[in-house]
Amino acid sequence: MYFREKTSTNGTLLLQLVRGSRGLDGKVRQQVLLSLGGCVIPDVFRREIAHNIEAIVSGQQSLLPMKPEVASWSDLIIDKMKSEGKLDLVRSSVTRNVPVGGIADGVLLDEVSHEDTRQIGVLLPLKRAWESLGLSDFLASRGMPARRIHAAQACVFNRLVEPCSEHELPSWLQTVAMDELLNDTFGFYGKEIFYRAGDDLLEHSVELTRHLRAREENLFNLGNTIFLYDLTNSYFEGGCTENPKAKRSANSKEKRTDCPLLSVGLVLNAEGFPVVHKVFPGNTSDSKTILDIVSSLQRETGDTRRPTVVLDGGIATQANLKTLLENNYDYVVNGKRTTRQNFAEDFKRRKAFQTVKGRDDKKPVFVKRIWGEGEVVLLCRSEDRKAKEDAIVSKTEERYLEALRKLAGRIEKKDGKLHLDSSGGRANVDRCIGKIASRYTRASKFYAVRYNDDQQLLSWTRDEDKYQEDASLHGCYHLRTSRKDLSNDEIWLIYIMLTRVETAFHLLKGELGLRPFYHWKEDRCDAHIWITVLAYHLLRWIEYSLKLAGVDCTYQEVRRLLQTHCYSTINLPCRNGRKYHVRRPGKPDERQKMIYSALGIDVSALPVRKVVVESSPAGED
Repeated sequence: MYFREKTSTNGTLLLQLVRGSRGLDGKVRQQVLLSLGGCVIPDVFRREIAHNIEAIVSGQQSLLPMKPEVASWSDLIIDKMKSEGKLDLVRSSVTRNVPVGGIADGVLLDEVSHEDTRQIGVLLPLKRAWESLGLSDFLASRGMPARRIHAAQACVFNRLVEPCSEHELPSWLQTVAMDELLNDTFGFYGKEIFYRAGDDLLEHSVELTRHLRAREENLFNLGNTIFLYDLTNSYFEGGCTENPKAKRSANSKEKRTDCPLLSVGLVLNAEGFPVVHKVFPGNTSDSKTILDIVSSLQRETGDTRRPTVVLDGGIATQANLKTLLENNYDYVVNGKRTTRQNFAEDFKRRKAFQTVKGRDDKKPVFVKRIWGEGEVVLLCRSEDRKAKEDAIVSKTEERYLEALRKLAGRIEKKDGKLHLDSSGGRANVDRCIGKIASRYTRASKFYAVRYNDDQQLLSWTRDEDKYQEDASLHGCYHLRTSRKDLSNDEIWLIYIMLTRVETAFHLLKGELGLRPFYHWKEDRCDAHIWITVLAYHLLRWIEYSLKLAGVDCTYQEVRRLLQTHCYSTINLPCRNGRKYHVRRPGKPDERQKMIYSALGIDVSALPVRKVVVESSPAGED
């Protein structure tokens, strides 16, 4: 099979799927199997797609995982061939319509039905990851019974499929094929067992963290030479009076200053696998957590090499950097934006900057090395960051000016709440100006705002020199490191790894259901966080395994592709009175096969249950 382009009578370019066959006379003739109209399949994939479709039609199985694009186009074309009734023709079989009320081989076709459909595809990669990481064996070795281990699996798997509370887990389990997957009956599980499973997982969290780290290092040949550290926080629904670590703070990532918070510190290795995590009170300053994290790293890793810790600027105080050095850690950290003005003259000498290599398909980043006090300072200029910073300042300035105009309108209308005619009128206006300035600091620093008490008039002017001077540094930032052996490109690439922590936090709080907390006891909240971190271990196993297999696919894409692969019970009534009930998984499409093949999942090993029900003779009970 192959694809052929043909121009129609009206000049439209058409794409056809064609098969060549040799007749009895020895001549090769082309048979158009399917017309795809103006469908545009990239040239680079056409040969592979055609070969794959031919293999599907002939019943051959591919041994190697195919590219996602090839699998996707193959599925679309096979579906079109099925809808047009051409697939069976290609297979040299005969098709005909069956009349209403038809019977085929004794089966009453109009009464065939299916029921109890549950998702299985989304669970298969999770079970594969769980088994590869040896979690069931580890928990069993700690005396955890099989029933409790299955409940723990359900808690962790739920975070990766459809996060909910333990109270809702029994309801969720009715939508997925966990019974078939684990050969258990989850319908008899009450909600209490899931709370107990979380307690057990937390009890063994220290040993389990070490087990996972050692297992992942062995599976993927990971090292502990670079650690990425950052913090986030999440809020509670309710007062959470029984958790002493639940504290209110103005530093809420979701701006939920009305709720108690917990802070979570997370350390990842260079490949994005969790190394350690720590739960802090919600009002803990980010910069005060480094000592606890360093102690945890030393206790958990035991690595004799001198690792490098990559930090966000908000954590990297001079005291924290000194702590890292004293404990045999190097650091890479971004300098604070407020201090980049110190390097303004260096940023202006653009000819001294060099381009970071390996970014051919992206906008360039320019770097320049200078020396600081006992450390290397890498100056960086990024066009992408400049565009982003320009947009932020522009939007902030727009909102700031709008707020000033609203205040000016209130003054003009003599708003009674300002008490302009009283002795405290000016103080009230100044207070409003201060509140607006504090809300939009990126713009207010360029403006001088004046209030004329006699004329009751508000005015403002922008300092153009200061504004242009600041704008000239947009897209400029600087990195600091104690590693003097690294090249400029290596320093920048190591720092960019910190975005993996940001991605991890986004997934933890969004896809994996970390927020909000519905528990109010300290240990249950810690267990909730630990279950989420365990789920992230499975997620990274899936993504990294796919990467090693040459499949560029995120976990969100995997979940989306596999959610249509389900278990169903098929009911086949026969005219002799028998009813056959066959419970089996559906046939995966090509994209699903691609994922299963890359992860080493054997779908044919899934259990199939067949039951026949005989009709009772007349008069018998």
